[in-house]
Amino acid sequence: MNFNQSDLIPCEQVLPNIVLYIDHEIFDTQELSAVETHFGQCPSCRTYMERENATLTLMKNLLCNSLIESAPEELCNRINQQTQDLYNQMMQEGDSQEVTEITYTQTTYTEISAEGTTQIEITSEIRRQFPLE
Repeated sequence: MNFNQSDLIPCEQVLPNIVLYIDHEIFDTQELSAVETHFGQCPSCRTYMERENATLTLMKNLLCNSLIESAPEELCNRINQQTQDLYNQMMQEGDSQEVTEITYTQTTYTEISAEGTTQIEITSEIRRQFPLE
């Protein structure tokens, strides 16, 4: 965006940045000031931003309320059993296989607050190339 304090930036430059503004992701102070000035002087864009903000808030609240449930224990047990069965089958066949890479990814915890912000997300990934030298 081009920012000139004396000129109001056009709607075409503000509209693509509305979600960034709502999520507080406009870090440049001149850009933030220009967008806020535009909202102060352009009722159409301000109304659009307020509707977009209300829609995003509603979506975050719906997601927050719908993602509380854990996977059923039966599903976890079936996945573990199928993994064990595949391992046992591979071991019984006696086929030698060469493992060249292993990747293990685990997302430990994600919480979305009632306000819709992500509180914590811990993801770990382990990658190993074989043979180790």
